[in-house]
Amino acid sequence: MKPTILIEKTAKRWKRLELLVLGLLFPTLLAGLGLMYVSFAAAIAAWILAGLCFAGFCAVKIMAWYYHG
Repeated sequence: MKPTILIEKTAKRWKRLELLVLGLLFPTLLAGLGLMYVSFAAAIAAWILAGLCFAGFCAVKIMAWYYHG
């Protein structure tokens, strides 16, 4: 019974990390679109940050798959 509880706890942790990264991804995408009208350099910086958030999201999904199959 203990391994099942451990897997459920770690699955919740992965899900929280996934939601955190997605919560950062979409606002940075929208900020990049909005900043295109103000400053193109700032928009590029926001899109780079969005790319890092997407890479983090992919890393979380891969790590969850690696640990839980």
